[in-house]
Amino acid sequence: MKKIINIGIVLIFISFVSCKKERADMNKSEIPVVTVDNETLYKAELDEAVPLNLSAEDSTEVAQSYIKMWINNRLMYDKASKNIVNKEEIDRLVEDYRKSLITNSFQEQLIREYFSGSVKDKELEAYYEKNKDKIKLKENIIKGLFLKVPVDSKELANFQKWYKQANDAAVENIEKKRLQNAVGYEYFYNDWVSFNSMSENMPLSIDDEEQFLKANKNMEVRDSSFVYLLNIKEYKLAGSEAPFDYIKSHLIEIYMEQQRSDYLRQVQDDLYKKAVSGGQIKFYDNKL
Repeated sequence: MKKIINIGIVLIFISFVSCKKERADMNKSEIPVVTVDNETLYKAELDEAVPLNLSAEDSTEVAQSYIKMWINNRLMYDKASKNIVNKEEIDRLVEDYRKSLITNSFQEQLIREYFSGSVKDKELEAYYEKNKDKIKLKENIIKGLFLKVPVDSKELANFQKWYKQANDAAVENIEKKRLQNAVGYEYFYNDWVSFNSMSENMPLSIDDEEQFLKANKNMEVRDSSFVYLLNIKEYKLAGSEAPFDYIKSHLIEIYMEQQRSDYLRQVQDDLYKKAVSGGQIKFYDNKL
């Protein structure tokens, strides 16, 4: 029986392909491939199911598999719909899901129309100032400078001196010499970065980051090939207030989500008040 079905599917598909040129002017959505009871699979859906750039043989095999799956799904659904015992409950769930889809789609439409997608810096800064005591760092962060220098670099001694000085002249010297004498360089005196992400660049094992940061401003670590130099200009510990410039990108997401929630809540309140005043809602005196 299985062999007969497979052959039938192949014949359907081959017949369909052979008639392709004759029906070239026909809309793909109107070209039938197979019908089960009153439901039909059309050429357009089959084309979408078959990936592009396949060989003719692979395309045929994928098409056959899809057609068989489509037939089996319809037959199983037909059998299930005739024998299901909790149809009313399923209908209720489907209707609830339909209402949810419509509501969510409408809310997304409202948000797209109301919000431009951009946030003004003044708005974001005001939101930060109002909520900064609630926005805490989840990791230790630092500002500073990092260098990775080959152990045989002729400028190693100078780098070891300059990286500690943290002034413009020292930074200028480092940047002049780094291209030919260093294999790694990060300048972040003006930007906060994760201490953990920076320490991963060094052969360094730290059990207590907080105590380490409190005890070390300049760090020099080496292995057989390189010397790693890290100057920490400033640090902030996990649990303290997150600096605005460090949290800004994440803060935009938080702020926009808050704005969306507030806007949708206002829309709901307005709809409720309008419905009450217009007699759309009727309350009963039944005791709950």
